[in-house]
Amino acid sequence: MKKFILPALVILALLAACAPSATPTPTPVADESAISPAVITVDMFYTFINAAQSPEELGLPWNMLTIEEQCNPRDDCDLTNFTNTWWESMAAYRLYSCGTDIIVVEEMLYARDAAQPTTMTDSRFWTFELIDNDGLFLINKRYPVKGPGEECILAIDRVSNP
Repeated sequence: MKKFILPALVILALLAACAPSATPTPTPVADESAISPAVITVDMFYTFINAAQSPEELGLPWNMLTIEEQCNPRDDCDLTNFTNTWWESMAAYRLYSCGTDIIVVEEMLYARDAAQPTTMTDSRFWTFELIDNDGLFLINKRYPVKGPGEECILAIDRVSNP
């Protein structure tokens, strides 16, 4: 089963990239030296959220979370809670690499039905802690923070370069 997940995620990422969407095509990263499997995983998480054409497609990013993170107080081990949170919104974001398995996300949300992300929420910062599960990075914890630390490097900017 574990060997099936990574190829399935890659295929789904390719399909999501080809699907018509109001989300612009991703552009090059801010600092290629900061790209790591953890950064790619978090970028895929938000790409899947933004590319979802139906609530059911939000199962893809849900499956990128460990059981521990799926059972956080926001989602309470229930895909419906996660779907209800994300189906209304899409995200513009910046990813900061803060080590091998720590990513700080600057997240701004906007309405999913907006033609362009002209009205966004204020920036919120989240730390994502990832774990390596047999070569597949999964999001193990997400929690709010004040911003990236000095050790963090801007890796991907999907705000200025969506």
